[in-house]
Amino acid sequence: MAVPRAGEGRLAVLALGGNAILKAGQEARDDVQIENLRSAFRMMLPLLDLYPRMVITHGNGPQVGNILLRNELCHAEVPSMPLDVCVAESQGQIAYMALQAWDRACRLLRTEVPMVPVITRTVVSGDDPAFQEPSKPIGPYYSRERAEVLSMEKGWVFLEDTKRGGMRRVVPSPNVVKVAKEEHLRTLAESLIPPFAVLCGGGGGVPVVQTTAGLSGVEAVVDKDLTSARLAEVLKADILIMVTDVEAVYLDFTSDRPRPLRKVTVEELGRHVAEGQFPPGSMDPKVEAATRFVKATGRKAVITSADRLMEALDGKAGTTVE
Repeated sequence: MAVPRAGEGRLAVLALGGNAILKAGQEARDDVQIENLRSAFRMMLPLLDLYPRMVITHGNGPQVGNILLRNELCHAEVPSMPLDVCVAESQGQIAYMALQAWDRACRLLRTEVPMVPVITRTVVSGDDPAFQEPSKPIGPYYSRERAEVLSMEKGWVFLEDTKRGGMRRVVPSPNVVKVAKEEHLRTLAESLIPPFAVLCGGGGGVPVVQTTAGLSGVEAVVDKDLTSARLAEVLKADILIMVTDVEAVYLDFTSDRPRPLRKVTVEELGRHVAEGQFPPGSMDPKVEAATRFVKATGRKAVITSADRLMEALDGKAGTTVE
């Protein structure tokens, strides 16, 4: 792997989907998650030859879900932590596993690249309409009786999941205003000697609002792809890459003949959004993040799977938004 001189090198922001850490049906053991991350990082490390300054964000859904489940199981003995603290806890947990996995991936490829983890807060607006319409499911499933108690005690909002037969808490998912102290992240990325990786924006960042007393945590979740787009813009990234569990963005995804999009403009993508091609909560945030970054910077965004990453950068796989 080529090592650029200090101060040189292009920068990529890479958003890693939660499935890269814990796949559906897997037991949430530390060794399982570290191995999943090691496998993903092994496929990502060659990217440093093209973009020796790498900023990696990641999902945290299963990890926060387990933290919230522990809150519920232990609430009689241990004080429960609010959601913002749980998001921060998941950032620390995943950062440790990522460091372990990164070192192992580097060792396999006979290279040594530093990874610097950063606990990240994301500023949202207290007036965001999402706070009036909670919609993001989090945490364990509850009986209707327990959900009613929690709703009265804590003011939580629940929706019934008819497929799984339980009540699940839903929280707001507000828009990203900015990343807290984002100028410090920019200084960090500009001062480190490449190649390097900065791990930040975990789970979209800990959601906070600006108050007269400073930044205050709120019970909400932020979409990590939208936070990644903001970071990519602020850090003047050359590219935004979103790694997910499908090879590309597809039209008619649930039909018998899904059609992959290879190269697409933001205008074309907007028309597909208007047609309802991308379901909320799955591909829709990635499409929105790609659109925001390309519109703001004129640079490109790529959406693909980890195993097709290098091919996608050559335009032979994935979806490139320009």
